[in-house]
Amino acid sequence: MTTTATMDFDTTNIDLAASFIYFVYPFTFDSHQFDSLTRAGDEAVITGQQQPKKEQECRAAWEKLSFPEEELLFHVANYLKPGKNSSCTARFWQSSPLLHQSFGFSHSYDWQLVYPNGEISFVFGEENKTTKVVQLMLFRVGVGFVTVKAQPKSDRVNDWLKFIHYFRFLRGQRGTHLNAQRRTGLNPHNRQTQLDIYFPELAGGKASYKDGKPTLGNLLTTILSTLGSTQWWQEIFVSGQMLPFAAIYADGLPYQHIYHLLYKLQNFFHGQQGQHPAPENLDPQAQPWLTYALRQWFVFTLEGGSFLAVDAPNKDFFRTTLPNHLQTQYFLLFLLALHQRFALMSLSAQVADSWVTDGATRLRRFEAIRDRLLLFTARGYFTQVMQREHHHRCYRQWQKVFQLETLYQEISEEVQEMHEYVQTRQNQNLERTIQVVGVAVGAGGIAASSTAGYIQQPITLVYTGNIHPGFLALLASLAIGAIAGCITWWLTGWLKPGK
Repeated sequence: MTTTATMDFDTTNIDLAASFIYFVYPFTFDSHQFDSLTRAGDEAVITGQQQPKKEQECRAAWEKLSFPEEELLFHVANYLKPGKNSSCTARFWQSSPLLHQSFGFSHSYDWQLVYPNGEISFVFGEENKTTKVVQLMLFRVGVGFVTVKAQPKSDRVNDWLKFIHYFRFLRGQRGTHLNAQRRTGLNPHNRQTQLDIYFPELAGGKASYKDGKPTLGNLLTTILSTLGSTQWWQEIFVSGQMLPFAAIYADGLPYQHIYHLLYKLQNFFHGQQGQHPAPENLDPQAQPWLTYALRQWFVFTLEGGSFLAVDAPNKDFFRTTLPNHLQTQYFLLFLLALHQRFALMSLSAQVADSWVTDGATRLRRFEAIRDRLLLFTARGYFTQVMQREHHHRCYRQWQKVFQLETLYQEISEEVQEMHEYVQTRQNQNLERTIQVVGVAVGAGGIAASSTAGYIQQPITLVYTGNIHPGFLALLASLAIGAIAGCITWWLTGWLKPGK
Protein backbone atom coordinates (compact mmCIF):
# COMPACT_ATOMS: atom_id res chain seq x y z
CA MET A 1 0.00 0.00 0.00
CA THR A 2 1.18 3.50 -0.78
CA THR A 3 1.95 6.36 1.58
CA THR A 4 0.25 9.11 -0.40
CA ALA A 5 -0.48 12.30 1.49
CA THR A 6 -4.04 12.66 0.23
CA MET A 7 -6.48 10.15 1.67
CA ASP A 8 -9.76 10.17 -0.19
CA PHE A 9 -12.61 8.62 1.81
CA ASP A 10 -15.37 10.28 -0.23
CA THR A 11 -16.30 7.06 -1.99
CA THR A 12 -16.63 5.19 1.32
CA ASN A 13 -19.89 4.66 3.18
CA ILE A 14 -20.36 3.65 6.82
CA ASP A 15 -22.89 0.92 7.52
CA LEU A 16 -24.85 2.73 10.25
CA ALA A 17 -26.72 -0.41 11.33
CA ALA A 18 -23.56 -2.43 12.02
CA SER A 19 -21.27 0.37 13.24
CA PHE A 20 -21.31 1.86 16.74
CA ILE A 21 -19.20 3.87 19.19
CA TYR A 22 -18.92 3.52 22.96
CA PHE A 23 -17.19 6.21 24.99
CA VAL A 24 -15.90 5.00 28.36
CA TYR A 25 -15.43 7.33 31.34
CA PRO A 26 -13.34 5.49 33.98
CA PHE A 27 -13.21 6.47 37.64
CA THR A 28 -12.25 5.15 41.05
CA PHE A 29 -14.13 5.26 44.34
CA ASP A 30 -13.69 4.15 47.93
CA SER A 31 -13.97 0.37 47.77
CA HIS A 32 -15.55 0.35 51.24
CA GLN A 33 -18.54 2.20 49.73
CA PHE A 34 -19.23 -0.49 47.12
CA ASP A 35 -22.23 -2.01 48.91
CA SER A 36 -23.81 1.35 49.70
CA LEU A 37 -23.28 2.53 46.10
CA THR A 38 -24.87 -0.60 44.66
CA ARG A 39 -27.90 -0.06 46.88
CA ALA A 40 -28.01 3.56 45.76
CA GLY A 41 -27.91 2.42 42.12
CA ASP A 42 -30.82 0.03 42.67
CA GLU A 43 -32.87 2.68 44.47
CA ALA A 44 -31.91 5.78 42.45
CA VAL A 45 -34.82 7.81 41.10
CA ILE A 46 -34.76 10.73 38.71
CA THR A 47 -36.36 13.15 41.17
CA GLY A 48 -33.85 12.27 43.89
CA GLN A 49 -36.74 11.60 46.32
CA GLN A 50 -37.94 8.32 47.76
CA GLN A 51 -41.25 7.18 46.32
CA PRO A 52 -43.65 4.32 47.12
CA LYS A 53 -42.28 1.09 45.71
CA LYS A 54 -44.51 0.89 42.63
CA GLU A 55 -44.08 4.58 41.81
CA GLN A 56 -40.35 4.33 42.50
CA GLU A 57 -40.01 1.62 39.86
CA CYS A 58 -41.57 4.02 37.32
CA ARG A 59 -39.13 6.75 38.34
CA ALA A 60 -36.06 4.51 38.47
CA ALA A 61 -32.92 5.98 36.96
CA TRP A 62 -31.25 2.63 36.32
CA GLU A 63 -32.19 -0.87 35.22
CA LYS A 64 -30.20 -3.86 36.41
CA LEU A 65 -28.25 -5.73 33.75
CA SER A 66 -26.44 -9.05 33.78
CA PHE A 67 -22.96 -9.33 32.38
CA PRO A 68 -22.88 -11.27 29.08
CA GLU A 69 -22.01 -14.78 30.23
CA GLU A 70 -21.79 -16.47 26.85
CA GLU A 71 -18.26 -17.80 26.22
CA LEU A 72 -17.08 -16.78 29.72
CA LEU A 73 -15.12 -19.32 31.71
CA PHE A 74 -17.01 -20.62 34.72
CA HIS A 75 -14.90 -18.99 37.44
CA VAL A 76 -14.97 -15.61 35.66
CA ALA A 77 -18.74 -15.84 35.26
CA ASN A 78 -19.00 -16.49 39.01
CA TYR A 79 -16.93 -13.38 39.64
CA LEU A 80 -19.25 -11.26 37.52
CA LYS A 81 -22.45 -13.00 38.61
CA PRO A 82 -22.22 -14.06 42.25
CA GLY A 83 -24.39 -16.83 43.64
CA LYS A 84 -27.09 -16.46 46.28
CA ASN A 85 -24.72 -17.04 49.19
CA SER A 86 -21.75 -15.04 47.86
CA SER A 87 -21.15 -11.32 48.08
CA CYS A 88 -21.55 -9.19 44.98
CA THR A 89 -18.22 -8.34 43.37
CA ALA A 90 -19.40 -6.38 40.32
CA ARG A 91 -22.62 -4.63 39.32
CA PHE A 92 -23.98 -3.52 35.97
CA TRP A 93 -26.84 -1.15 35.09
CA GLN A 94 -28.22 0.56 32.00
CA SER A 95 -30.09 3.86 31.87
CA SER A 96 -33.86 3.62 32.19
CA PRO A 97 -36.36 4.99 29.62
CA LEU A 98 -37.19 7.78 32.08
CA LEU A 99 -33.52 8.78 32.28
CA HIS A 100 -33.42 8.82 28.47
CA GLN A 101 -36.40 11.14 28.37
CA SER A 102 -35.13 13.34 31.21
CA PHE A 103 -31.77 13.86 29.51
CA GLY A 104 -33.03 14.21 25.94
CA PHE A 105 -31.54 10.95 24.70
CA SER A 106 -34.63 10.01 22.69
CA HIS A 107 -34.86 10.82 18.99
CA SER A 108 -37.30 13.68 19.50
CA TYR A 109 -34.24 15.77 20.35
CA ASP A 110 -31.61 16.96 17.89
CA TRP A 111 -28.03 17.05 19.20
CA GLN A 112 -24.94 18.59 17.64
CA LEU A 113 -21.30 18.25 18.62
CA VAL A 114 -19.69 21.62 17.99
CA TYR A 115 -15.99 21.65 17.24
CA PRO A 116 -13.69 24.34 15.76
CA ASN A 117 -15.02 25.37 12.36
CA GLY A 118 -17.93 22.98 12.27
CA GLU A 119 -20.53 20.77 13.92
CA ILE A 120 -21.78 17.19 13.59
CA SER A 121 -25.37 16.04 14.14
CA PHE A 122 -25.46 12.87 16.22
CA VAL A 123 -27.76 10.57 18.15
CA PHE A 124 -27.40 8.96 21.52
CA GLY A 125 -27.57 5.20 21.09
CA GLU A 126 -27.93 4.17 17.46
CA GLU A 127 -30.08 5.45 14.63
CA ASN A 128 -33.70 4.49 15.47
CA LYS A 129 -32.52 2.78 18.70
CA THR A 130 -32.17 4.22 22.21
CA THR A 131 -31.15 1.10 24.15
CA LYS A 132 -27.96 0.98 26.18
CA VAL A 133 -27.37 4.70 25.78
CA VAL A 134 -25.68 4.95 29.18
CA GLN A 135 -24.30 2.02 31.13
CA LEU A 136 -22.81 2.01 34.63
CA MET A 137 -20.44 -0.64 35.93
CA LEU A 138 -18.92 -0.88 39.43
CA PHE A 139 -16.30 -3.32 40.70
CA ARG A 140 -15.76 -4.06 44.39
CA VAL A 141 -12.05 -3.33 44.00
CA GLY A 142 -12.98 0.36 43.66
CA VAL A 143 -13.06 0.91 39.88
CA GLY A 144 -16.08 1.94 37.83
CA PHE A 145 -17.09 2.93 34.30
CA VAL A 146 -19.80 5.04 32.72
CA THR A 147 -20.20 4.26 29.04
CA VAL A 148 -22.05 6.51 26.60
CA LYS A 149 -23.20 5.18 23.26
CA ALA A 150 -23.44 7.81 20.52
CA GLN A 151 -22.78 8.08 16.81
CA PRO A 152 -23.07 10.59 13.94
CA LYS A 153 -26.16 10.60 11.77
CA SER A 154 -23.89 10.88 8.74
CA ASP A 155 -22.45 7.84 6.96
CA ARG A 156 -19.27 9.73 5.93
CA VAL A 157 -15.94 8.38 7.20
CA ASN A 158 -14.52 11.83 7.95
CA ASP A 159 -17.56 12.69 10.07
CA TRP A 160 -17.04 9.53 12.12
CA LEU A 161 -13.33 10.26 12.54
CA LYS A 162 -14.09 13.80 13.71
CA PHE A 163 -16.78 12.57 16.07
CA ILE A 164 -14.52 9.96 17.67
CA HIS A 165 -11.74 12.51 18.01
CA TYR A 166 -13.77 15.37 19.55
CA PHE A 167 -16.62 13.71 21.46
CA ARG A 168 -14.23 12.05 23.93
CA PHE A 169 -13.39 15.45 25.49
CA LEU A 170 -15.77 16.07 28.37
CA ARG A 171 -15.07 19.62 29.47
CA GLY A 172 -14.78 21.63 26.30
CA GLN A 173 -11.17 20.79 25.49
CA ARG A 174 -10.19 21.40 21.85
CA GLY A 175 -12.98 23.97 21.57
CA THR A 176 -15.87 21.48 21.81
CA HIS A 177 -19.35 21.79 23.31
CA LEU A 178 -22.88 20.48 22.76
CA ASN A 179 -25.98 22.07 21.25
CA ALA A 180 -29.46 20.57 21.42
CA GLN A 181 -32.96 21.38 20.21
CA ARG A 182 -36.29 19.85 21.12
CA ARG A 183 -38.96 19.25 18.53
CA THR A 184 -42.11 20.98 19.73
CA GLY A 185 -44.43 20.30 16.81
CA LEU A 186 -45.18 21.61 13.33
CA ASN A 187 -45.35 25.22 12.24
CA PRO A 188 -49.00 25.80 11.20
CA HIS A 189 -47.93 28.09 8.35
CA ASN A 190 -45.24 26.08 6.55
CA ARG A 191 -45.78 22.66 8.20
CA GLN A 192 -42.09 22.43 9.10
CA THR A 193 -40.83 21.03 12.38
CA GLN A 194 -40.49 23.65 15.11
CA LEU A 195 -37.40 23.46 17.28
CA ASP A 196 -36.73 24.99 20.68
CA ILE A 197 -33.30 25.34 22.28
CA TYR A 198 -32.79 22.60 24.85
CA PHE A 199 -30.51 21.24 27.53
CA PRO A 200 -31.62 18.82 30.28
CA GLU A 201 -33.07 20.66 33.29
CA LEU A 202 -31.32 18.25 35.65
CA ALA A 203 -27.98 19.32 34.14
CA GLY A 204 -28.61 23.06 34.19
CA GLY A 205 -31.29 23.58 31.56
CA LYS A 206 -31.27 26.43 29.06
CA ALA A 207 -29.29 28.54 31.52
CA SER A 208 -26.27 26.45 30.55
CA TYR A 209 -26.08 28.40 27.30
CA LYS A 210 -26.05 31.70 29.20
CA ASP A 211 -23.46 30.58 31.76
CA GLY A 212 -21.18 29.14 29.10
CA LYS A 213 -21.14 26.33 26.60
CA PRO A 214 -22.76 23.08 27.82
CA THR A 215 -20.61 19.98 27.62
CA LEU A 216 -20.98 16.24 27.94
CA GLY A 217 -19.26 16.55 31.32
CA ASN A 218 -22.34 18.39 32.64
CA LEU A 219 -24.48 15.39 31.70
CA LEU A 220 -22.17 12.74 33.15
CA THR A 221 -21.70 14.59 36.44
CA THR A 222 -25.47 14.76 36.87
CA ILE A 223 -25.92 11.12 35.89
CA LEU A 224 -23.29 9.91 38.38
CA SER A 225 -24.88 12.09 41.06
CA THR A 226 -27.97 9.85 40.97
CA LEU A 227 -25.95 7.54 43.26
CA GLY A 228 -25.01 10.27 45.72
CA SER A 229 -25.39 14.03 46.09
CA THR A 230 -21.69 14.55 46.83
CA GLN A 231 -18.96 13.62 44.35
CA TRP A 232 -18.15 10.06 45.38
CA TRP A 233 -15.91 9.30 42.39
CA GLN A 234 -12.41 10.42 41.34
CA GLU A 235 -10.89 10.53 37.87
CA ILE A 236 -8.23 7.94 37.06
CA PHE A 237 -7.55 8.54 33.34
CA VAL A 238 -6.50 11.77 31.60
CA SER A 239 -8.58 14.51 33.20
CA GLY A 240 -11.79 15.20 31.31
CA GLN A 241 -11.20 12.56 28.64
CA MET A 242 -12.96 9.31 27.71
CA LEU A 243 -11.73 6.18 25.94
CA PRO A 244 -13.50 5.33 22.66
CA PHE A 245 -14.39 1.78 21.63
CA ALA A 246 -15.67 1.83 18.07
CA ALA A 247 -16.70 -0.60 15.36
CA ILE A 248 -16.51 0.83 11.83
CA TYR A 249 -18.03 -1.04 8.89
CA ALA A 250 -16.64 0.77 5.84
CA ASP A 251 -17.94 -0.12 2.38
CA GLY A 252 -16.24 1.03 -0.80
CA LEU A 253 -12.93 1.99 0.83
CA PRO A 254 -10.12 1.93 -1.79
CA TYR A 255 -7.58 -0.78 -1.10
CA GLN A 256 -4.67 1.66 -0.97
CA HIS A 257 -6.32 3.63 1.86
CA ILE A 258 -7.15 0.76 4.22
CA TYR A 259 -3.97 1.04 6.31
CA HIS A 260 -4.32 4.82 6.33
CA LEU A 261 -7.72 4.46 7.98
CA LEU A 262 -6.34 1.94 10.46
CA TYR A 263 -3.58 4.41 11.27
CA LYS A 264 -6.12 7.19 11.90
CA LEU A 265 -8.27 4.94 14.08
CA GLN A 266 -5.21 3.87 16.04
CA ASN A 267 -4.41 7.50 16.91
CA PHE A 268 -8.01 8.80 16.96
CA PHE A 269 -7.11 11.36 14.32
CA HIS A 270 -9.75 13.43 12.59
CA GLY A 271 -9.65 13.76 8.80
CA GLN A 272 -7.06 16.53 8.68
CA GLN A 273 -4.61 14.83 11.03
CA GLY A 274 -2.13 12.11 10.20
CA GLN A 275 -1.86 12.99 6.53
CA HIS A 276 1.81 12.04 6.23
CA PRO A 277 2.40 8.73 8.02
CA ALA A 278 5.81 7.11 7.89
CA PRO A 279 6.05 3.71 6.15
CA GLU A 280 6.49 2.08 9.57
CA ASN A 281 3.15 3.54 10.68
CA LEU A 282 1.41 1.58 7.94
CA ASP A 283 3.24 -1.70 8.52
CA PRO A 284 0.74 -4.16 10.07
CA GLN A 285 3.59 -6.22 11.51
CA ALA A 286 4.81 -3.25 13.56
CA GLN A 287 1.41 -1.94 14.71
CA PRO A 288 -1.03 -3.13 17.41
CA TRP A 289 -3.48 -4.48 14.85
CA LEU A 290 -4.95 -7.94 15.20
CA THR A 291 -6.48 -9.60 12.15
CA TYR A 292 -9.94 -11.07 12.67
CA ALA A 293 -10.90 -12.07 9.12
CA LEU A 294 -10.28 -10.92 5.56
CA ARG A 295 -10.04 -7.08 5.65
CA GLN A 296 -11.13 -7.01 9.30
CA TRP A 297 -8.89 -5.87 12.18
CA PHE A 298 -8.94 -5.01 15.86
CA VAL A 299 -6.91 -1.92 16.83
CA PHE A 300 -5.47 -1.71 20.36
CA THR A 301 -4.11 1.45 22.00
CA LEU A 302 -3.67 2.89 25.50
CA GLU A 303 -6.38 5.47 24.68
CA GLY A 304 -9.06 3.05 23.50
CA GLY A 305 -9.80 0.52 20.79
CA SER A 306 -11.62 -0.02 17.53
CA PHE A 307 -12.64 -2.61 14.98
CA LEU A 308 -12.51 -1.97 11.25
CA ALA A 309 -14.29 -4.11 8.68
CA VAL A 310 -13.78 -3.14 5.03
CA ASP A 311 -16.36 -4.47 2.56
CA ALA A 312 -17.45 -7.14 5.03
CA PRO A 313 -19.39 -10.04 3.49
CA ASN A 314 -23.10 -9.36 3.26
CA LYS A 315 -23.91 -12.27 5.57
CA ASP A 316 -25.95 -12.26 8.77
CA PHE A 317 -22.94 -13.26 10.84
CA PHE A 318 -20.71 -10.40 9.69
CA ARG A 319 -23.41 -7.72 9.50
CA THR A 320 -25.58 -8.66 12.51
CA THR A 321 -24.10 -11.35 14.76
CA LEU A 322 -20.53 -10.05 14.84
CA PRO A 323 -21.57 -6.43 15.61
CA ASN A 324 -23.65 -7.79 18.48
CA HIS A 325 -20.63 -9.76 19.76
CA LEU A 326 -18.47 -6.64 19.47
CA GLN A 327 -20.94 -4.65 21.58
CA THR A 328 -21.20 -7.33 24.27
CA GLN A 329 -18.44 -9.94 24.46
CA TYR A 330 -15.52 -8.02 22.97
CA PHE A 331 -16.52 -4.81 24.74
CA LEU A 332 -16.61 -6.75 28.03
CA LEU A 333 -13.07 -8.00 27.37
CA PHE A 334 -11.96 -4.40 26.89
CA LEU A 335 -13.64 -3.30 30.13
CA LEU A 336 -12.22 -6.20 32.16
CA ALA A 337 -8.69 -5.39 31.01
CA LEU A 338 -9.34 -1.71 31.59
CA HIS A 339 -10.60 -2.40 35.12
CA GLN A 340 -7.40 -4.33 35.84
CA ARG A 341 -5.28 -1.47 34.53
CA PHE A 342 -6.99 1.21 36.61
CA ALA A 343 -7.23 -0.97 39.72
CA LEU A 344 -3.44 -1.38 39.64
CA MET A 345 -2.91 2.32 38.94
CA SER A 346 -5.17 3.18 41.87
CA LEU A 347 -3.22 0.84 44.18
CA SER A 348 0.04 2.46 43.08
CA ALA A 349 -1.37 5.92 43.88
CA GLN A 350 -2.51 4.72 47.31
CA VAL A 351 0.98 3.40 48.05
CA ALA A 352 2.49 6.78 47.21
CA ASP A 353 -0.09 8.69 49.28
CA SER A 354 0.26 6.37 52.30
CA TRP A 355 4.04 6.65 52.43
CA VAL A 356 3.99 10.28 53.62
CA THR A 357 1.81 9.54 56.68
CA ASP A 358 2.98 8.76 60.22
CA GLY A 359 4.07 5.26 61.17
CA ALA A 360 0.84 3.97 62.76
CA THR A 361 -1.36 5.37 59.97
CA ARG A 362 1.06 4.10 57.36
CA LEU A 363 0.91 0.54 58.72
CA ARG A 364 -2.88 0.60 58.86
CA ARG A 365 -3.12 1.89 55.29
CA PHE A 366 -0.65 -0.65 53.96
CA GLU A 367 -2.66 -3.42 55.58
CA ALA A 368 -5.74 -2.15 53.70
CA ILE A 369 -3.78 -1.83 50.43
CA ARG A 370 -2.43 -5.34 50.77
CA ASP A 371 -5.93 -6.70 51.42
CA ARG A 372 -7.22 -4.86 48.35
CA LEU A 373 -4.39 -6.26 46.23
CA LEU A 374 -5.18 -9.79 47.44
CA LEU A 375 -8.87 -9.25 46.61
CA PHE A 376 -7.94 -8.04 43.14
CA THR A 377 -5.57 -10.99 42.60
CA ALA A 378 -8.20 -13.52 43.65
CA ARG A 379 -11.24 -11.98 42.01
CA GLY A 380 -10.09 -9.72 39.20
CA TYR A 381 -6.73 -10.66 37.71
CA PHE A 382 -7.36 -13.43 35.17
CA THR A 383 -4.99 -14.83 32.57
CA GLN A 384 -7.87 -16.24 30.54
CA VAL A 385 -11.47 -15.00 30.47
CA MET A 386 -13.18 -16.63 27.47
CA GLN A 387 -12.62 -19.98 25.86
CA ARG A 388 -12.86 -19.02 22.17
CA GLU A 389 -9.61 -18.38 20.30
CA HIS A 390 -10.63 -14.97 18.90
CA HIS A 391 -11.77 -13.78 22.31
CA HIS A 392 -8.66 -15.05 24.07
CA ARG A 393 -6.29 -13.47 21.55
CA CYS A 394 -8.14 -10.17 21.88
CA TYR A 395 -8.02 -10.26 25.70
CA ARG A 396 -4.33 -11.15 25.78
CA GLN A 397 -3.58 -8.32 23.35
CA TRP A 398 -5.34 -5.86 25.66
CA GLN A 399 -3.27 -7.13 28.58
CA LYS A 400 -0.14 -6.73 26.49
CA VAL A 401 -0.95 -3.17 25.35
CA PHE A 402 -1.89 -2.11 28.89
CA GLN A 403 1.30 -3.82 30.19
CA LEU A 404 -0.74 -5.45 32.92
CA GLU A 405 1.77 -8.16 33.76
CA THR A 406 4.55 -5.62 34.30
CA LEU A 407 2.25 -3.28 36.20
CA TYR A 408 0.97 -6.08 38.44
CA GLN A 409 4.50 -7.26 39.23
CA GLU A 410 5.59 -3.71 40.01
CA ILE A 411 2.66 -3.02 42.34
CA SER A 412 3.01 -6.41 44.05
CA GLU A 413 6.66 -5.77 44.78
CA GLU A 414 5.93 -2.22 45.95
CA VAL A 415 3.25 -3.33 48.37
CA GLN A 416 5.28 -6.28 49.65
CA GLU A 417 8.52 -4.35 50.18
CA MET A 418 6.90 -1.34 51.79
CA HIS A 419 4.71 -3.49 54.01
CA GLU A 420 7.79 -5.46 55.09
CA TYR A 421 9.62 -2.21 55.79
CA VAL A 422 6.80 -0.86 57.96
CA GLN A 423 6.52 -4.24 59.70
CA THR A 424 10.28 -4.22 60.37
CA ARG A 425 10.05 -0.74 61.89
CA GLN A 426 7.21 -1.90 64.08
CA ASN A 427 9.25 -4.93 65.21
CA GLN A 428 12.18 -2.64 65.98
CA ASN A 429 9.96 -0.49 68.17
CA LEU A 430 8.72 -3.61 69.93
CA GLU A 431 12.29 -4.79 70.54
CA ARG A 432 13.18 -1.35 71.91
CA THR A 433 10.23 -1.49 74.28
CA ILE A 434 11.27 -4.96 75.49
CA GLN A 435 14.84 -3.71 76.05
CA VAL A 436 13.64 -0.74 78.08
CA VAL A 437 11.31 -2.88 80.18
CA GLY A 438 14.07 -5.44 80.75
CA VAL A 439 16.60 -2.83 81.88
CA ALA A 440 14.05 -1.15 84.13
CA VAL A 441 13.00 -4.40 85.77
CA GLY A 442 16.62 -5.56 86.09
CA ALA A 443 17.86 -2.30 87.60
CA GLY A 444 14.97 -2.16 90.02
CA GLY A 445 15.44 -5.81 90.98
CA ILE A 446 19.14 -5.30 91.65
CA ALA A 447 18.40 -2.29 93.81
CA ALA A 448 15.72 -4.18 95.73
CA SER A 449 17.91 -7.22 96.34
CA SER A 450 20.85 -5.04 97.45
CA THR A 451 18.83 -3.35 100.18
CA ALA A 452 16.78 -6.34 101.29
CA GLY A 453 19.62 -7.76 103.45
CA TYR A 454 19.86 -4.62 105.55
CA ILE A 455 16.21 -4.52 106.54
CA GLN A 456 15.85 -6.18 109.98
CA GLN A 457 12.49 -4.78 111.07
CA PRO A 458 9.62 -7.17 110.38
CA ILE A 459 6.63 -5.92 108.38
CA THR A 460 3.42 -5.55 110.40
CA LEU A 461 -0.05 -4.37 109.55
CA VAL A 462 -0.12 -2.09 112.56
CA TYR A 463 0.81 1.53 111.87
CA THR A 464 3.58 2.70 114.23
CA GLY A 465 3.90 6.26 112.96
CA ASN A 466 6.98 5.58 110.80
CA ILE A 467 7.28 4.37 107.22
CA HIS A 468 8.67 0.87 107.11
CA PRO A 469 12.17 0.65 105.56
CA GLY A 470 10.91 -2.08 103.21
CA PHE A 471 8.45 0.31 101.58
CA LEU A 472 11.18 2.92 101.20
CA ALA A 473 13.42 0.31 99.57
CA LEU A 474 10.57 -0.64 97.21
CA LEU A 475 10.02 2.99 96.20
CA ALA A 476 13.75 3.46 95.67
CA SER A 477 14.00 0.36 93.47
CA LEU A 478 11.01 1.54 91.39
CA ALA A 479 12.58 4.95 90.97
CA ILE A 480 15.92 3.45 89.97
CA GLY A 481 14.18 1.16 87.48
CA ALA A 482 12.25 4.08 85.94
CA ILE A 483 15.41 6.18 85.61
CA ALA A 484 17.30 3.26 84.04
CA GLY A 485 14.41 2.67 81.64
CA CYS A 486 14.32 6.33 80.54
CA ILE A 487 18.08 6.35 79.97
CA THR A 488 17.81 3.15 77.92
CA TRP A 489 14.90 4.58 75.86
CA TRP A 490 16.94 7.69 75.11
CA LEU A 491 20.09 5.74 74.24
CA THR A 492 18.32 3.24 71.97
CA GLY A 493 16.66 6.12 70.12
CA TRP A 494 19.89 8.10 69.87
CA LEU A 495 21.91 5.10 68.66
CA LYS A 496 19.24 4.11 66.10
CA PRO A 497 20.59 3.98 62.49
CA GLY A 498 20.04 7.28 60.73
CA LYS A 499 20.34 9.36 63.88
